[in-house]
Amino acid sequence: MDQKKAVSFLTFWVVNTVVLLIVNAIFGGNVVVGNQSISTGLSAIFAGLVLTAFIPLAPKAVEQTGFKIKNQNVWPAIFLSLNIVTLWILKRLAVVTGLGIASILWVIILAIIITFVELAVAKTTGAMEAMEEDKKTAKAKTE
Repeated sequence: MDQKKAVSFLTFWVVNTVVLLIVNAIFGGNVVVGNQSISTGLSAIFAGLVLTAFIPLAPKAVEQTGFKIKNQNVWPAIFLSLNIVTLWILKRLAVVTGLGIASILWVIILAIIITFVELAVAKTTGAMEAMEEDKKTAKAKTE
């Protein structure tokens, strides 16, 4: 794994974990991180890891489906959809993951917050440009 990709992955992981902990502190009645068997920190780290693991997989999955993304403004909608589905699955497995979310409305709100923060981090760290460069080099290798 390239060092820039590793740093980018760890940055997203830390940011997702911190966002979950902050949302838990602010909206504790609607978003609960941790339960009787999983501590708050461990639950936030695990949920942050799962959310982060899907970030590099999203462009590959879109490419495998055959969709041609010409407008880069579509990516936030793709990542929002991915975050909604991932958070809903983590919510449904709350006994195992320790992430409890009150309703689908809070899943959507949390997904919007996480997507916004992920995009801000991607813009500031240049992670999106690195993904585009990887696509170009992969296409050049296949041709």
